[in-house]
Amino acid sequence: MVEVAESERLQGNSIVFDWGNTLVLDPFDDLKNEVGQKAVEIAKGSFGFQLDENLFVESWSQANSNLNFQFASHFSQEEPFIQAGLHEANVPAEIRFLLGPLILAEYRKSFKELLENNPRKEELRVTLRGLRDRGKHLAVISNDRSFTPQSTLAWLGVADLFDHFLTSEEIGIEKPDPRVFEVASERFGRPISDIIYVGDDPIRDVECAHKAGAKAILYVPPEKYRSTKRWRDYSVSADKPDATVENFADLLTVIA
Repeated sequence: MVEVAESERLQGNSIVFDWGNTLVLDPFDDLKNEVGQKAVEIAKGSFGFQLDENLFVESWSQANSNLNFQFASHFSQEEPFIQAGLHEANVPAEIRFLLGPLILAEYRKSFKELLENNPRKEELRVTLRGLRDRGKHLAVISNDRSFTPQSTLAWLGVADLFDHFLTSEEIGIEKPDPRVFEVASERFGRPISDIIYVGDDPIRDVECAHKAGAKAILYVPPEKYRSTKRWRDYSVSADKPDATVENFADLLTVIA
């Protein structure tokens, strides 16, 4: 538990959260092998094709790491990532065309089940409820698809605690562009100076919030919750957060 003097607690009435790796942690490494097995079953059962599971999962993982485009969702996945994996696994185009969407659907169903049974659910809900009980406005700003944050947070059982959801796909601007906070301020009806932004990325979250004129809390998820060994390099920015927390519940201590 973080100990903070009352005089040092952050003042702000609008608590705004990053989505990926803050509210929802990256599920890909937890799901890829399970979905790879289902992909083999679908390929064989529906198309009579023997999919090389190991080659597909390895190629899909590489595509997920290396491919990117505006507003792409690596957590809920995109069909181009899967299609790239199927192509490298030597799946014929006429099969890939139909198989890709089926694998994407299986991945998202597994993602839903993962979140519904997530060990962080209770901590998230208790913390967010505690902030709301103090009269705080709660919102999400995410560099993601417009449908992703609200649906995934509903599966976690906390979507009802947020007043607003704002995505880069919706507004056409991605963090670290500080104009995101200008749009958020207008949409939320709150001055930027009243916003405390909580996120895991030193540049997209902390530096971006500070450039816009908001306060920033860096969230460093406990290692036990990290499904991937690839994690943030916190030395990439000299901009220091106003506070750092490792346990989500510590937000109740550092925020006044």
